[in-house]
Amino acid sequence: MSPKPGDGAIGVVLQKESAAAKKKGLRPFVELTASWCKPCRAITQYLADPLMVDAFTGVHLIRLDIDAWDMGKLDTMGLHADGVPYFFELRSDGKATGRKISSSVWGEDIPKNMAPPLKAFFLKR
Repeated sequence: MSPKPGDGAIGVVLQKESAAAKKKGLRPFVELTASWCKPCRAITQYLADPLMVDAFTGVHLIRLDIDAWDMGKLDTMGLHADGVPYFFELRSDGKATGRKISSSVWGEDIPKNMAPPLKAFFLKR
């Protein structure tokens, strides 16, 4: 899911997406991304790879393009990042838990490097 600013205020969008995740039995996570970001493009490219499919099992991913959304408003929602991509865990009410992970933990942007730390991050409660 890649909501746009025209879909509503960020807090409302995150609440709505978190509620949709809960209805599907999934856990909501935000990915801050950008079209110019090489690791972000790699994640998109490899989402259908079996390792990545496994890593993202049970995840409702909300992809927010930092060039479209107001970074100040994202910061107020607890989605502060000094780069992209960054993944944030959300509570069921759409608020950030404080847990986050960035591409700095996996080295080369290939599934065998990306999937294990992402899976561990998504599974941790």
